[in-house]
Amino acid sequence: MTGPTPAVAPPTSDAARGRRSPTFVILFTVFVDLVGFGVIIPLLPFYATAVGGGAAILGLVVASFFLMQFVFSPIFGKLSDRIGRRPVIVGTLVMAVVAHLVLSVAASLPLLFLARLLAGTASGNLSVAQAYVADTAPPEKRAKGMGLIGAAFGVGFIVGPVIGGVLAPFGLYVPALGAAAIALANLVLAAIYLPESLTPERRAVPAARARRPAGWAEAFRRPAMRALLVAFFVVSFAFSAVPVMNPLLGIQRLGFGTGDLAVVFLFIGVISVSVGASLGRLVARVGEEKLVATGTALMTAGIFATPAAWDFPSFIALNGVMAVGVALCLPLIPSLVSKRSAPEEQGSMLGVSQAFGALARVPGPLVAGLLFEGLGFLAPFLVSGVLMALAFGLAASIYVQSRAAAPRVEVAADP
Repeated sequence: MTGPTPAVAPPTSDAARGRRSPTFVILFTVFVDLVGFGVIIPLLPFYATAVGGGAAILGLVVASFFLMQFVFSPIFGKLSDRIGRRPVIVGTLVMAVVAHLVLSVAASLPLLFLARLLAGTASGNLSVAQAYVADTAPPEKRAKGMGLIGAAFGVGFIVGPVIGGVLAPFGLYVPALGAAAIALANLVLAAIYLPESLTPERRAVPAARARRPAGWAEAFRRPAMRALLVAFFVVSFAFSAVPVMNPLLGIQRLGFGTGDLAVVFLFIGVISVSVGASLGRLVARVGEEKLVATGTALMTAGIFATPAAWDFPSFIALNGVMAVGVALCLPLIPSLVSKRSAPEEQGSMLGVSQAFGALARVPGPLVAGLLFEGLGFLAPFLVSGVLMALAFGLAASIYVQSRAAAPRVEVAADP
């Protein structure tokens, strides 16, 4: 199979204008997704208390975001394979603006849930953003593109919690309005400057293919793809508990407030940006499969060790260890999925992978909240750590399989 051909629109006047910044617009879209998630993270424990809920309600609110992401990631991915990436991205950005506006008036539990459901639905565009990168980057540069998406995640983790922590003293509605303004700016940029990356030829898929489900059965028929999806599921499940159990641990055992939690997430974001920006060079020197195994090992160590943190510096250092692991795993597993997918099914397959991650993140926060509330602060860390250790085993097996397959690929390529 030949590599994907560059798919930026022909040099019409609109496309020529859009070529100046399509990558920036895509990264800004991912950034807006993370702002929508991160703006409320330092505030969620206080939000839940304000509407009369505890740790279990906190878990439900976080899980609702990921439930919608699970449902709509494959839908948006497959839809973008048929009608193009641009209209799906623009439409979901409109939804993101509405979600933040609803959050700004969410003075009750139903409105809070509605805001998170809308935001989670809009964040299903992540698979479309990844497919855009896959459309425009050859396989050897795809990890670098996914790394830039990871860096955009990191910037979102920086800005979102900072917006929440800095603006919260003026009222819980003010951070949401700030996030709405950022999403609106992204919508304007996408509407003006984002060209279509999927050529008409690739959108003209056969009718029989178009009637298939969003890639689930096809993905699981392929052993290599199946292993990646299972690994992504386990990593996402284990780590999804962190935004619930880490803030609760900091608040209850170390006396953190919103400002302290904002600094923690700021630090996580800085690490994510640094690792994501250098991911292309790391992959060239180490290899994707080996880096995924390294990332899961770091996440396992960080999760197990965090309950032993005795002060703010130790707490933030252990969160940094986890952040490095996440910054390695979450962009690189989709990169490997993309390389194992045909050009005309990038959106569908990446949508399936993101749906798997989102599905895992639905029960993760809820389980963490219930364990924290029912069994104490150690329980969610132990469960997440054990699951992450399982993810390390899966990642190590993927690495071993890739090493075993490499010589056969080289021999087959000889004339």
